[in-house]
Amino acid sequence: MRPPLSVHANGKILISGEYLVMLGATALAVPLKPGQELHLEETGEPGVLMWEAFDTTGLWFRGTFTLPEPQVISSTDPEIAQRLVKLLQAACKLNESYLSCEKGLKVTTQLEFNRNWGFGSSSTLISLIARWAGIQPLELHRLVSKGSGYDVACSVAESPILYQMQNNMPRIASVDFNPPYVDSMFLVYLGTKQSSDPEVEKFRQHGGNFKQEIKRISHISLLMTSEDSRGGFIDLLTEHEAIMESTLGRKSVKKLLFPDFEGAVKSLGAWGGDFVLAVTGSGPAYVTEYFKSKKLDTILPYTSITFKADKKQITIG
Repeated sequence: MRPPLSVHANGKILISGEYLVMLGATALAVPLKPGQELHLEETGEPGVLMWEAFDTTGLWFRGTFTLPEPQVISSTDPEIAQRLVKLLQAACKLNESYLSCEKGLKVTTQLEFNRNWGFGSSSTLISLIARWAGIQPLELHRLVSKGSGYDVACSVAESPILYQMQNNMPRIASVDFNPPYVDSMFLVYLGTKQSSDPEVEKFRQHGGNFKQEIKRISHISLLMTSEDSRGGFIDLLTEHEAIMESTLGRKSVKKLLFPDFEGAVKSLGAWGGDFVLAVTGSGPAYVTEYFKSKKLDTILPYTSITFKADKKQITIG
């Protein structure tokens, strides 16, 4: 796609199915209003791609790369630069003319959330580069990641989705997940960044037969989309955590950190960091007071960052 270009990708959270989604479990995932934008323009410096990346705190990465074969010329962070090169080279494999340009290029990306939050800084970038290259986001994802791809699917979704891998291909359906108790749901940041890739690899190497767990987690995901009772939803979250405790051989985040919370506290995505989902009938003031007493100050109402659910069908390649 020729410049100028401006595209946006949604962030994500994973309500159910973490880890087991890679083995075929049905997961419930939700796209977020905050995501990442990419702006592309031509420059007068042929053969050079300039890249600047911003998040809510300002500029956090700058690099220059060769064109049309991407290699690092200079950067403020060599590790980030190499990851970006890997992603650009993978896109070139899917579209050989992707970075062909008589003039130079400048890319500016803007994360709409703190990059330490696990809302999809990597998945949104994959999605943005894929759309710039005119290729399918999930095809690019498969070249650069061992994850399930639910996060990339969320990046272009317009409503919550049920996501399942079958024979290495995704099955994606939009769902109406807008329960009557949605005002009782909160996202709480634990203050630590959990990298998904090492967690994914660790789980894959663990092995094991989880057929019964996959079957029940898939059923819980489906039940969540139709559960009208807050108490029933809390029970589903609690059961989900118990299953994953046994599967992973680790204590749940509620048992470890919040045993006296009135309601459910569930990990979102990889266990051990980022955000948790808290659901309670005790009201917003209780949630704020409780988590601030634990020195956790980032408490987001679920409705403040998620799209309203609808039943529009989506297709994601």
